[in-house]
Amino acid sequence: MGNIALITNNIQIKKKLILSYLLVVFVPVLTVGLLLTESLKDMAIEHAVQQSINNVEKIKKQVEETLKIPTDISNKIYFDKQLKALVSKEYESNLEVFHAYSEYTDLTDYMLLYKEISGIRFYTMNATLLENWSIFHLNTSMLKEPWYMEAIENRGKIGWYYIPDQTKQGPSYVSLVRPIYYSNMIFCGMLVITINPQHLHATLNQEPFETMILSDQDEVLAAKDQTLVGSSLKQLQLVDSFGSQAIKVEDSIYQGKQVKIIIQSIFPENSNNSLRIISVIPLETILKESQHISYIAYWIIFSSLLLSIFFILFFSSAMTKRIGVLIRDIRMVARGDLSHSSVVQGKDEIGQLSHHFNHMVTSIDDLMKRVEEAQREQHALELKQREIKFKMLVNQVNPHFLFNVLETIRMKAVCQEEEEIANSVKALGKLLRHNLEIGHEAVSLLSEIEMIHIYLEIQKFRFGDKLNYELPNQMEIGGIMILPMLLQPIVENAIIHGIENKIGKGTVSVQIKYEGSTIKLSVSDDGIGMEADKCREIMATLHNPEDEQGQRIGLRNVHQRIKHYYGAEYGLDLSSHPRLGTRISIIIPIGGKEDV
Repeated sequence: MGNIALITNNIQIKKKLILSYLLVVFVPVLTVGLLLTESLKDMAIEHAVQQSINNVEKIKKQVEETLKIPTDISNKIYFDKQLKALVSKEYESNLEVFHAYSEYTDLTDYMLLYKEISGIRFYTMNATLLENWSIFHLNTSMLKEPWYMEAIENRGKIGWYYIPDQTKQGPSYVSLVRPIYYSNMIFCGMLVITINPQHLHATLNQEPFETMILSDQDEVLAAKDQTLVGSSLKQLQLVDSFGSQAIKVEDSIYQGKQVKIIIQSIFPENSNNSLRIISVIPLETILKESQHISYIAYWIIFSSLLLSIFFILFFSSAMTKRIGVLIRDIRMVARGDLSHSSVVQGKDEIGQLSHHFNHMVTSIDDLMKRVEEAQREQHALELKQREIKFKMLVNQVNPHFLFNVLETIRMKAVCQEEEEIANSVKALGKLLRHNLEIGHEAVSLLSEIEMIHIYLEIQKFRFGDKLNYELPNQMEIGGIMILPMLLQPIVENAIIHGIENKIGKGTVSVQIKYEGSTIKLSVSDDGIGMEADKCREIMATLHNPEDEQGQRIGLRNVHQRIKHYYGAEYGLDLSSHPRLGTRISIIIPIGGKEDV
């Protein structure tokens, strides 16, 4: 054994594994396993699967025929002028309602004519109508139902849902739901046609294996085992598969047993959702005939695996012993002994690893000295880069505001000779002079508010009575120092993205609030606002200093300047609600940089 181990040390590990695989795994497993076990199993499974596919195709056709009946009825009702006239009229007495009901019996006639239908209900907002077995009032609880809200969004398309039948006061049923509109597309009422559950169950009772019809919400609508009706796909612990029109065959686990599942989607006519047929085929049932031969094949495979384990243990014991020596050498170097070298011999991968390890230790000793010097240089470079980046952020001011104002003044001067233009030009001059004279050091909040006042007056010249604004008084802001040009980009953002796109008047408000050791300067508007997802996207952009593209560069520059100057815990905070407005807050310490 010692001589064998010495010889194998010069053979590559890959060749050892390949040799073991060819001798003890590949030949017996491939010959016996594939020829005997897999062939019989595949044939049995393929036959059962093909039979189930044919059955599923047959069920699909029957279900499509069943669903076509309520679909055709809904198409007729959708264009039924008599029904629309009935539910749109305001009745003055119950007798008048009874006469109207007696003249319109189509809904009842449809139920009597088709055995596939167990109920037709029409929900209306007309409070003067009386409820009977066909016409009901739309109540507040129904308006909040997910299926009702989804049906309204579909604008006349058909939806299939598993919902309770109000006339039966029992479990839920498969139902067609479709909103009905008048010719001018004003909402008329909600049509609900309930499928006869016994008709669906009868379609599945003849199947040899468990077969189910599911909604696109993964609810069991009908099944051979009727106790499964109303369960979800997750409760049945089946694979969550969404198929196309083609049949899909997948492996899964059902009730603790391996099964094949056949999945077929049904896309009813003019429908916004789909149904699925799932047939579950237990492998245990269809493999009984091949089990005896399989046992023999499994015994051969098991014996081969034991033999392979013996060879693997033999080779691995020789390798792990040498690897253990190498690990000990690595630990000594990891403790800081760079003078230590490995003594593992051999020409295989472990021997080569030992040789390269010794070379690596020598290189590490030299690199340690270089790294220390490089770290000192890197630290100095980072300080310089941070100073440069801060200056770049300060200078990245979006100039489109100035161009908008100048263009507005020019067009105003061309169209109308008004004296107020002189005041706007004067204010613009002050603003330009202020922007050119600002530096990097903190300035008084009072001076910044004065510049904001000038800026808003210019914008008010542009928007007229559409724009209003509110600013804090001088008593609230006296003695406060902040970085220059923090407020103007935010106020500009409120006007452009909040007020400009709003229909009607809008207000921009600047407020100051003391919270503990911090100051919160808030700029809010009552403009169009934005969705929560958009707020999160903007906040993510603010925290990414490397992203120099996009429409929010002004806000990002303000946010990064605050963090560089005051510290990482300070910056901008954003909140917004659609059609209600947006609030952007600047959070800084009360004492300025000295409190950081």
